[in-house]
Formats: sequence, structure tokens, C-alpha cells
Amino acid sequence: MSVRSTLVSLLSAAVVAAGLTAPAATPAVAEEAPAAVRFGSVGFGSGQPYGTGLIGVAQVKGFVEDEFKGTPTKVEWTYFHATGPAINEALANRQVDFGVYGGLPNIIGKAGGLPTRIVLAGGPTRVFAVARADQPIADLKDLKGRRIAVQKATIIHFVLLRALEANGLTEKDVTLVDLKNADQLAALTAGSVDAAFGASFLLPLRDKGVVKVIYSTRQGPSSAQTFSGVLVHNDFARQYPEATAKVVRGFVRAAHWASFEENREEAVAVWSKSGIPSAVLKEDYDGEPLRSQFNILIDDYTRARFADGIAFARQQKLIRTEIDLDAWFDPSYLAAALKDLKLEDFWPRRAADGTPRS
Repeated sequence: MSVRSTLVSLLSAAVVAAGLTAPAATPAVAEEAPAAVRFGSVGFGSGQPYGTGLIGVAQVKGFVEDEFKGTPTKVEWTYFHATGPAINEALANRQVDFGVYGGLPNIIGKAGGLPTRIVLAGGPTRVFAVARADQPIADLKDLKGRRIAVQKATIIHFVLLRALEANGLTEKDVTLVDLKNADQLAALTAGSVDAAFGASFLLPLRDKGVVKVIYSTRQGPSSAQTFSGVLVHNDFARQYPEATAKVVRGFVRAAHWASFEENREEAVAVWSKSGIPSAVLKEDYDGEPLRSQFNILIDDYTRARFADGIAFARQQKLIRTEIDLDAWFDPSYLAAALKDLKLEDFWPRRAADGTPRS
């Protein structure tokens, strides 16, 4: 059995074992505050990991906790080094109530029977392609015949193949080596791969002269951009609609704060708790207005990115079932939060290609 088939089978088995393939109806009763609201996301750093991007701001600035002041509800943040698949398993086993992570594992989990709703867009992640400094590789076209490290079945895997396609190459033109982040760094340093696709964790190797950056999604087409979602488990949303609304409101407030250029330096300081150097984080978020990077709307662009991700997952045989996007997206909580905070017109609604609608 292939690695991809094994991944899908294991996730499906976890979902079935947890009894989550068909959510049971919950009787309509007066809502009691949950004892805890538990988040799962991707984190960095040794010891106590922290997140970057939207969830990093939401946690460190206390926007979600503020929504639960005066209630017995605790807010718990868990960060996974194993990224999307681990978050899917935690949702399936009801170890977390919300997931904030990349769109491709979102899709794999949903196709595997994970009962979730997308309540707002999670924002993009900048992806970089680096090549060993001692190799004559100047751009993506030069990767033909080369060995490229990437963590498969992730949103970065999606970006890699879409970026290759935009430059006239296919998966058959290269050799993909499935490695996690730390192993990618070791492989590049040892010279066992020629290039790698990953997030800003690759940039310190550039600063040491080991690699050079040959591409980033900053310059890529809309078809090769990352996408993500903030997902809630259906059972939690059904049992605690008011708590779900509070969470979404907290994330909207976090995205609003992070969208202002005057908060850029403080945001970098927040994200540096992850252990990623501030200089790397500055470069990661440079070159694009923060308001654009933290656009959390479920608009035509968000829907188009998820639709493309579903098509990619089927092409890669990561999923075999159809996903009803209209049923999966639940923008009602977001619409209510935007109205309550008077932010209906703060972020521009985008067309499917990412351009703002007039």
C-alpha cells in the first residue's frame, strides 16, 4: 500500500473508530458554557511551542480568552509538530474542538469522514523553494531531474506541484523525497537532496550560505497559493453555538488587529515566541499588505482555493469521496461577528482569482 493510501486509510479508521462518520442529533436544550474550548494547530519551538499567523495573534494577544471572561470556560492551545494529520486525528478523537491548519489536510480529514465546519478562512502561509548553493539551479525550470524534499500530503506539497505546473514541469519531471521539516534541513545540509519546498524555517539555511531561494509564493500565480481554514467539530458547534460564536468573534478581532501595518512590529514579536528568528518572520510577511494576508472572508477566492485543493487531492489519490463545499462552509458565525464588530466592509471580497471585487 502506498504512503498516500496508508494515510487516508489510517485517518478513515480513526474517524470510524471514534464513531464520527454520522453526527448524532443533539436535543435542543439551554446551552451551558463548556468547561474548555480546545484548539489544535501547527506550532514551532522547543519546550512550549507557539503558533504564527492568525492563531499566534489570537492566543498571545488574548482575543479568544477575552470573549470568555466571566465564564468558567478555559481556553486550551495545543500545537502539533506532526502538522495536519495529527490535528485531524485529534479532532476525530475529540481531543480538540477547533483546528487551525492547512487546507489540504482539512480536505483529507473531511473526505475521511471527519465532521467539521469551516467557519472562517485561516489565511495563507508563505512557501519558499530553495536549492543548494553549490548547484546550478536558478529557478523552478532548473529543477527538472532533481531531487526535491517536501512533506507530502500537506498544503506545501500542493503548492509545489502547482508551481511546477506553472513553469512547464510535472511531478514526473522530478523526484519527490517525503521529509518532515527538520529532516529537510538535514538533507539539504548533507547534500542528499538538491532542493526543498517549505515555509520560512528554510531561510536560516540561506543565511548560512547552504541554500539560495529560487521561488516563493509571493511571486506565484493564484493557483499556487496556500489556503487554510478555521474548523470546528460539528458536535461542539451543535452543543455550544454561543461558545462557537465567541470563538469566531475572537478570531475576527485577532485578524482585524493583525491587519494594521502599525501592529506589524508587535505581531513579529508575538510570532517570534515560536523560536523563528524575527528577521525571518519579517521577510515571511514582507511584500504584501497585512490586510490582504489576514483576509478571513469565506468569499469566491476561498471557495475556489478549496475547490482546487479537492481536485488536487483526488488527482493525487489522497481522497476518493466527493466533498460538498456548500455544506462544509458555514459562514453564519463569521457574518454575525463582522456585523457585531461593524467590520462588514473591512476586508475586500475577492473574485475566484484573488482580485478584489469592485
